[in-house]
Amino acid sequence: MNKLLLLSLMFVLVVILPQQSNAQSNNQTVFVTTSWLAEHINDPSLVVLHVAPIRRDYERGHIPGARFLWNGWIYMSNPELSYELLPVEQLDTTLEALGVSSDSRIILCGIGGNVNQVARVFVTLDYLGMGERTSILDGGFDAWKVEGKPITKELPVYQRGSFTPKLNPLAIVDAEFVKSGLHKQDISIIDARAPQFYNGTNSGGYPRAGGIPTAKNIFAGSLIDSTNKMIPMTRIAEKFDSAGVKKENEVIVYCHSGVSACVVYIAARSLGYTPHLYDGSFEDWSGREDLPLALPQKPDSIKK
Repeated sequence: MNKLLLLSLMFVLVVILPQQSNAQSNNQTVFVTTSWLAEHINDPSLVVLHVAPIRRDYERGHIPGARFLWNGWIYMSNPELSYELLPVEQLDTTLEALGVSSDSRIILCGIGGNVNQVARVFVTLDYLGMGERTSILDGGFDAWKVEGKPITKELPVYQRGSFTPKLNPLAIVDAEFVKSGLHKQDISIIDARAPQFYNGTNSGGYPRAGGIPTAKNIFAGSLIDSTNKMIPMTRIAEKFDSAGVKKENEVIVYCHSGVSACVVYIAARSLGYTPHLYDGSFEDWSGREDLPLALPQKPDSIKK
């Protein structure tokens, strides 16, 4: 073997292959199956978070080693708006108390069909810089139970984590960000509400009916099947195509108050888009007289 060939081979082994390996290890999928979780349940870096509205739902039974995560520790209403992002310092403290560290591999497990809430936790973790290390258990705890996989009532013992947020600040955005993107060709705005709210036939109890101008409707509920799993990505991609969302576009998602839109956010992220959640969503937008509204002329036709 000549010297030049040998040097080239050494470059591939020393430089390129490790980079490829690192890219693969950091490029986790948004969803994992119950089979994947069962296979990796004893991985030392794995942290399973059982997302539930009350602790009793967790105490009745959970995946072995799973830790209880209450929705209110991640997002909460304030006097101005519903379900808003909490301060980073508070989120940091919560995650460390749950044993989450910067090198943890997090699996979010929902219960009873709370896909919207689990998706909201994912978006928050994406904002904190943990999106590449976080996945959602497709079908949640209910799928795990149906398949007869192990369940326990035993509370896990774990050490406090060491977590340093590396913010992805544009994961969660405000009205001014949305307003600035209204007529940009490289930004698509998606309304995740049911069609009657998007079309303005139902105000949803907000001050003004309608939607954000230029927004297209992809109803969050249409992306989830009857078993609380995401529908096939091929079908989700078709919905984005039907809505006119270009492959190269960034995506802004909103709903009533910034929770169900997170399902569209994780779908967009799975398809390779760069998504942004408008946290205040229509609750914020409709309450501001300085912001424009649109009333689509006919019912949206992309829900299939």
